[in-house]
Order: sequence, then structure tokens, then C-alpha cells
Amino acid sequence: MNDSTLLERFSRGELSEFPHLDHVRVVYLHTRRVGRDAAVEFARDGLQRLTRQLGVPEKYHETVTVAWARLVGERAETGPGQDFAEFLEHNPQFHRKDLLEDYYSREVLFGAAARARFVEPDLRPLP
Repeated sequence: MNDSTLLERFSRGELSEFPHLDHVRVVYLHTRRVGRDAAVEFARDGLQRLTRQLGVPEKYHETVTVAWARLVGERAETGPGQDFAEFLEHNPQFHRKDLLEDYYSREVLFGAAARARFVEPDLRPLP
């Protein structure tokens, strides 16, 4: 799926699946277009819409969404002009689904408070 189609379908909650690297790609693409803060909001709104459309709104996790968007957005905003494949080559850490455990203890990240609202990390600050 091309970049524009992915962003459009994500924004409308029209994806039947949304694997990890698509999450990263959406934030990367939107950050490159409109900036990191707007990309965080886009990810938040899109994931809430998508989980509702898929009938699993309880799967939405505020802290995971915002933390990932901040990490990816910071690198997308400060890195040289590149396409997504090059971005991943220069930022292999984004392949790691457990990357947030470098910033959060499991108790904090997977606690009820972190699911409902954004919680700052307890191990290492986010950019």
C-alpha cells in the first residue's frame, strides 16, 4: 500500500490489520508532512478510531501510543530526508516491539493508569 493510501485508510479507521511497522510508518510519514506534535495527535485519534471500528476499543493504550509517536516523531523530524526504508535502516531500534521497556518498567507501562492516560516513563526520559 502506498504512503498516501495508508495514511488515508488509517485516518478513517479502514484497516483490517495494523502491524507494528505500519504504526511506525504512519507516525514517520505524518511527522515528515506536518511535524511531530501533529503526528502524535494523528496517531492517537487514528488508533482510537481504528480500535473502535474493529470492535476492540479496550486495546487502545494511551501511553504506548503517545510514547511510540514521540520516539518515532523525534527521529523522523531530526533525521535527514529519507524514505521509510532508509529511516528504518538508520533507526533499527524501531523494529523492536519491546522498545518502550527501555523507558518504562513493565509495572508502569502495563498498569491501568498508563492505559487510560499518558504517563511519563520511570526508567529513562522520552525525547
